[in-house]
Amino acid sequence: MKINGIMQIQKIAAEILKKNGINPDAGEFYLKLSKLGYDDLVIERCGDDVFVGHYFDQNGDRVPDPVLVMDYNEGYWYPVRIEQVLGETPVSFKENGKRMIYPARVKDFKSFQAMFAKNIKAQGWLNVEPAKKEDKEVV
Repeated sequence: MKINGIMQIQKIAAEILKKNGINPDAGEFYLKLSKLGYDDLVIERCGDDVFVGHYFDQNGDRVPDPVLVMDYNEGYWYPVRIEQVLGETPVSFKENGKRMIYPARVKDFKSFQAMFAKNIKAQGWLNVEPAKKEDKEVV
C-alpha cells in the first residue's frame, strides 16, 4: 500500500517526538504527555507498531480513546487500525508478507488522522513537556 506522502499524524507526532529529544526513526520509543483537561497523549513505537492517541484509566486499565495504530515501514507509518473504548476497527493487515487493505477503511482512517492531527496541534500538545521521563510502558 503506497500513501501519497506522509500522513499528518506522522508529521505532528514526529514534531512532538523531536521536541522531546526522540528520533522517531531510531527504533522503539515511548512518550507520554499530560495536560490538564485532556486525556494523556501517548506516542509509542514497539517493534514496527506505532501508537498515537489518548488514554484514560478506568478501574486500573488503560483505555484508548482513540488510538491510531500504524505500521512503521522505511520511514512511513501505514494505517493498521483505530482502537477505541468500544473496540477496534482494522484498516489493514499482513498476510503471507503482503499488506492487505480495506480500501474504504483506509480512506476513513486518512480522513480521521488528518482531523486528529489538526486537533493535537490546536490543543497545544507541541508545547507540553512530559510530566516525567518513563522507560517503557506496555500499551
